[in-house]
Amino acid sequence: MMHPPLAVDEVDRFAAHRGDDAWLGDAWEKAQIVVCDPERERIDADEDGLRYYDAGTAPDGPRVYLGGEDPPVFAVFADLPEGLPGRWIKPTWAPRDLAVAVEAIGIGHWHATYRFHPTTGEPLSARMAGWELSGANGRPVFPRTDPAVIVLIDDGADRVLLAQHQRYGGQPKPAVAQNTIGASVQSTRSGRYACIAGFVEPGESAEAAVHREVAEEVGIRLDRLDYVSSQPWPYPRSLMLAYRATADPSQTLALQAEEIADARWFTADEVRQMWVDTADGTPSAVRISVARFLIENWLEEEGGR
Repeated sequence: MMHPPLAVDEVDRFAAHRGDDAWLGDAWEKAQIVVCDPERERIDADEDGLRYYDAGTAPDGPRVYLGGEDPPVFAVFADLPEGLPGRWIKPTWAPRDLAVAVEAIGIGHWHATYRFHPTTGEPLSARMAGWELSGANGRPVFPRTDPAVIVLIDDGADRVLLAQHQRYGGQPKPAVAQNTIGASVQSTRSGRYACIAGFVEPGESAEAAVHREVAEEVGIRLDRLDYVSSQPWPYPRSLMLAYRATADPSQTLALQAEEIADARWFTADEVRQMWVDTADGTPSAVRISVARFLIENWLEEEGGR
């Protein structure tokens, strides 16, 4: 099983250099520089990959050392009204471009949203090559990552349970128990059905979060739960922890009305029609998602049976 598209380790971050101003000054003169616009959530790139600048052509703006020594790689935050939306980065890009883009977009989001100290209210300024923010008082503020879980649930045979979130379209369903096994799949054209997902809460393990999210959103109990992989998701700062699970399909689904518009069990052919056969019209954010990774791996397993 391959790793998800954004789970790439192509640039050594060399954290030891972040506090060495002399080294960073020399590194800037020979660096590859990517430009991001955290306010507009854009990055300087095209269909083929990132556009890299050098010290003489890079625009002015706050800098962050991303890693690397030969060459060093920096991000600069500047206006990019015509830049590529961050969610449009392509799974066909070189792994190094994907790694640099994800790191730059993620750290850019953090700089754009953390402008004042959370306890003192003082303005923050960057240090340690952009990896710490500090005020006159209080402890330094470090980049934040929010753990989130996502799970693909099968029935132990040849179907998976997918849900349609309210934000993907569809009419709200009453918060009452309903069994959708064997229901028509015509509504897949009015919105996307995907894996169950949610954030890990304080004091909660990732596995407990999976069981809780599934119970809350579709009202069923899982019989088996296995960890698969992780993937950064810099929109704005998540780390997706991916799981596979099995559940008894005879359980009655009880949908969380404010979150879930619909949920049902799908066959491999139905999933392939929804997730693979529509690839040309599928947004990049879907094609690089860990949800698609889980679904494609399940389809491969079903095809090999």
